[in-house]
Amino acid sequence: MKNRVEVKGLSDLESALKKLGDELAVKVLRKAGSEAMKPVLADMKSNSGYDGLSKKEHMRDSIKIRTNSRIKDKKTQTVVTVRVGPSKKQAMKAHAQEFGTVKQIARPFIRPALDYQREFILNALASEIRASIEKHR
Repeated sequence: MKNRVEVKGLSDLESALKKLGDELAVKVLRKAGSEAMKPVLADMKSNSGYDGLSKKEHMRDSIKIRTNSRIKDKKTQTVVTVRVGPSKKQAMKAHAQEFGTVKQIARPFIRPALDYQREFILNALASEIRASIEKHR
């Protein structure tokens, strides 16, 4: 199954962000990305594995939204990277749940959360970015 997303007005967005300056543009994009990914975070947490008998950190407790500024990275045109998922410590457990193992059936929770929330993510990004740019003009 192929996913297709059509985005218009990226050159206008780029010029509006450039007018804000690098520091403010990063702030705007981080905030918008974090807001847009909140439903994905909630969906992942509710569908990730949980063992009530375990005294160790649960995978769902390590799932967070993380943003990184890439503005100074000359290798890419990316300004901000937004990630949602478990910590590196829980990565192997998350991979086993998402794809399964020889002894464990797959119970995906990452991809379905993104697929289910796709429209909301795009709409939230657009509205958050628009509102922030208008606020800082």
